Amino acid sequence: LKKTLISFLCETVTQTFGTLLATGLPGYLKAIHSGNVEICLEGHPMSYSAQLEELSLQNGLWEPMSHINNALSSPVSLMQTDCFNYIKILLRVNSTHLYVCGTYAFSPICAYIVSVSQTGEIVTEDGRGRCPFNPEYKSTAIMADGELYAGTVSNFQGNEPIIYKSLGQGAALKTENSLNWLQDPAFVGSAYIQESLPKGNPVGDDDKIYFFFSEAGKEFEFFDNTIVSRIARVCKGDKGGERVLQKKWTTFLKAQLLCSLPDDGFPFNIIQDMFVLTPSPEDWKNTVFYGVFTSQWYKGASGSSAVCAFTMDQVERAFSGRYREVNRETQQWYTYNHPILEPRPGACITNATREQGISSSLHMPDKVLNFVKDHFLMDSVIRSQPLLLKRSVRYTQIAVHRVQAIHKHYNVLFIGTDDGRLHKAINVNNKMHIIEEIMLFTDPQPVQHIELDSEKGLLFVSSYSGLVEVPVANCSNYQSCGECVLSRDPYCAWEGRQCLNVRLGGLDKYQDVDEADTSVICNKTQPSPPFVIMIPANMFKVLPCKLRSNLAERRWEYSESAGHFLYPSPEGGLVVVAQADRQETYECWSVEEGFKQLLANYCVRGEARQESTTLIGRSRNPLLIVVCALLGFSLVVFSLFAVYRNHDRMKSMLKEGECPNMQQKKPRLVGNPAENLPLNGNSTVPASVSDHKGYQTLNDNYICSTPPHECSSPENSKSFSESEKRPLNLKESTVEISPICPRPRVRLGSEIKDSIV
Repeated sequence: LKKTLISFLCETVTQTFGTLLATGLPGYLKAIHSGNVEICLEGHPMSYSAQLEELSLQNGLWEPMSHINNALSSPVSLMQTDCFNYIKILLRVNSTHLYVCGTYAFSPICAYIVSVSQTGEIVTEDGRGRCPFNPEYKSTAIMADGELYAGTVSNFQGNEPIIYKSLGQGAALKTENSLNWLQDPAFVGSAYIQESLPKGNPVGDDDKIYFFFSEAGKEFEFFDNTIVSRIARVCKGDKGGERVLQKKWTTFLKAQLLCSLPDDGFPFNIIQDMFVLTPSPEDWKNTVFYGVFTSQWYKGASGSSAVCAFTMDQVERAFSGRYREVNRETQQWYTYNHPILEPRPGACITNATREQGISSSLHMPDKVLNFVKDHFLMDSVIRSQPLLLKRSVRYTQIAVHRVQAIHKHYNVLFIGTDDGRLHKAINVNNKMHIIEEIMLFTDPQPVQHIELDSEKGLLFVSSYSGLVEVPVANCSNYQSCGECVLSRDPYCAWEGRQCLNVRLGGLDKYQDVDEADTSVICNKTQPSPPFVIMIPANMFKVLPCKLRSNLAERRWEYSESAGHFLYPSPEGGLVVVAQADRQETYECWSVEEGFKQLLANYCVRGEARQESTTLIGRSRNPLLIVVCALLGFSLVVFSLFAVYRNHDRMKSMLKEGECPNMQQKKPRLVGNPAENLPLNGNSTVPASVSDHKGYQTLNDNYICSTPPHECSSPENSKSFSESEKRPLNLKESTVEISPICPRPRVRLGSEIKDSIV
């Protein structure tokens, strides 16, 4: 079930948050889950805190007061709505406290808030370096053992990007702005991975904090300002340097993430979101980084998106490889090919460094720290090919759930779009399958955040206008054995007479995600009693037949005698013409992967027009004969009168041999002008070559577009084109032909109510 949890409202109840959007007021929502799911919403102008498990709101927890008036009176030209307190960070510190940061009218403030189930007491502190001043700036933050790691900007102008560590027991650390470690970054996410586990391992490595962002690629000497995607890391145990890089990161390193097509290398270079999937804390080596990427360039269609995955092994190889160094005078980058210093610059403290007498970054040699200043960029590029590509669709957010099916584990991708849709996809045998597409909101709007509660099997999806709860499994949507198996949904399995969640029911369940083989237990649907339709003779009727899967073919079956009175409708139905005193049976079948399912069964009977026939045959026949006779006699009389009246004139014309008023016309040359003929003398003009703009069209094997809901026009269908020449024999052809490119198997439109999926 899809459930609308919260719709944003302003202080005036009659004005919805969507109306505020039209006046320029954006909304922000951040969701987290730990035990009870808690969210923080920004309305007009106060903040709200909610506990989703109870769906209760507590407003007025934290709102800017005098800061609003001060900001509005400043000489800086800003929209009034920008001076509200936009929540940018909401993290759980422990079981009783939340840590929240807001823009607070361009004067960022952070606060500890007691859980809403208690008093709601607030203790505030300065939020600079943790929260941006402007709500439009992208930032990220994560809490690790009571320490806050944030990627944001540290000044009002927004030109001093920073990765900042604060709170906790250790000293605060940050990146060095003067060394240009960051180049106008747009942060999209962060992750805490406990690489020190399992305890007692021979490496003795430190835990790491990863940041994901896009920034200007200064290492490229292109005419255009090239944007690149990055992954950066710092060590959790970093304490800064003793003499060099004091209170600065000594372990900051970054590498390029490249998501590109395998054929021509077309890059999707702008990261939009990153989800880090770790099977378990101790199994961190099998971590997979799933990212959503777009491109700053044009190829085939604007707004294309790609989903790429990177493994932890790739990331470790890149950060253990060679460095790149920059010439500070020319600002050119080169590969550093000289021997690497020991201990390795930028590396965490391990058992190997401890054996050398170095147990902290404060003990690192100055030459190692000086090397880190100018060698923070790795030479190796972390490459990946798209798992999924969509044209004219912009993906904005992603969440990945590792689910245990009947036979093995699968990674299910939930991807949000910029128009409020949610794609549920799975990679089976290196081929992506979009299981379903759900329209989340009434009005198209970008999906801003997706939060996964894996324990409860729920997704919390937010946009500008509200928050929606979506279950990860919609097994009740599959109404037959074939639909359940063909969906390849790892959450669902067929048990007896219904499709159930694999977590429910008994042991007698069937599921085949890899092959979608329906021949094992699913039989062909038996014909059901037909639906009788009575229509007058020689009148047409459209028989509807709606497919339940976009990947299925629609086939109509009927007797040979009805084949000359059938035409397909644009929606996939069948237009039939009734014959008097006859009845015909029409069956609509869905065929997918060899499974045949009956969708509709009609019996059409033609009613003879007995009453109208009797009136015409008996009552009106004599009258009709009289009228026709009088009309014929009148025409004969009129013709004779016209001939007699013009007798003399016609006689003179025949005598002279020409019309007296007709002038002799000059002969006119027949033919095309010379300039319209082809210059080479050929009779045919070659077709013009289409303009080549930018990159070529994306390869259909890797990129495809999502078609409109259900409808397909006759001009674009092979089956419909044949109907212009002759009545279409629907027994030998299909109304719909499925494309090769992946598209949603099931599309759930906006007409579906909140309580139904």
